[in-house]
Amino acid sequence: MSLRRAFTIIELLVTIAITGLLVALLLPAVQSARESGRRAQCRNQLKQIGIALHNYHDSYRLFPPGYLYAGAKSPPPPDPNHSQLKKIKDAAMLNAITPPNDPGWSWLALSLPFLEQTALYGQIDFNSPVRVATNASVRMAPLPNAACPNDSGSGLFTVFNALNKPMGQMFSSSYAANFGAFGLINTYPDYGNGVFQRNSPIRAADIRDGISMTIAVGERPASFAKAPWAGIMTGGTVRTTPGAPVYTSNIENAPVMALARAGNSTLNSPYSEPYDYFSAHGDVVNFLLADGSVRPLSSSIAMTVVYSLTTRADNDVVDQSSF
Repeated sequence: MSLRRAFTIIELLVTIAITGLLVALLLPAVQSARESGRRAQCRNQLKQIGIALHNYHDSYRLFPPGYLYAGAKSPPPPDPNHSQLKKIKDAAMLNAITPPNDPGWSWLALSLPFLEQTALYGQIDFNSPVRVATNASVRMAPLPNAACPNDSGSGLFTVFNALNKPMGQMFSSSYAANFGAFGLINTYPDYGNGVFQRNSPIRAADIRDGISMTIAVGERPASFAKAPWAGIMTGGTVRTTPGAPVYTSNIENAPVMALARAGNSTLNSPYSEPYDYFSAHGDVVNFLLADGSVRPLSSSIAMTVVYSLTTRADNDVVDQSSF
């Protein structure tokens, strides 16, 4: 009679421990590979947006405006050269007064035909405000190119006004157009020193620092601050997303729905506000430059470099070895 040998309790426990150790060693490598793939996909989406912006420029001889506004241009800020704006906090005016921003369609909405979204583009009446009920189906439609794969907050969200009353739902975007450095987006949306402002008619030739050295679009995921791809709702606000990896919660006015800028906070700072650039990729923030190339910047990069990259005509020179 033959005896069949089986595992002892000690052998079984050792096998389980070894298996657990191997899984523990493999999981970080798998997660790292996945994150690397998501970063690459995010950069590819920005690249596609860059191609769309250049095709728009080829067609109309300028980049699309940050967003459309049917009214008159506002008076200039007290410091149009922005030399003192770093000393001013761009505070939102949280009251019942709602400066007009209609119709409000964004740079992304205007770029839809060049993002293979001709059908969605055809549904838009660009003379009709984003906020009206007849445009609900458009503003609630997902735009795949505008959703970073790492953005856990991506999707439909409700826009609230300054009095916390819901205005309607919109689909989020993970990217914002570059308003510049230290520009007062809330109060002077017509006067940024970047590539995009309200009704901005910026051409490649106007970017005197060079299109290869100037940021056009940067990351700002909905997991940090929920803002839409479609455009601006007059009276709407952009708010820090609950649970965002920051220390403070802030509310900004409607122009921040489409625009972001470089300011006092470093990239991915825990003190970042909704008009700042931010990333869902940890210590790296992806940026689309005006020449259509995509460049990841470390969150530890000197802000003097970021300021130089976000302004279009400051005659500043960036040492490319610094980023």
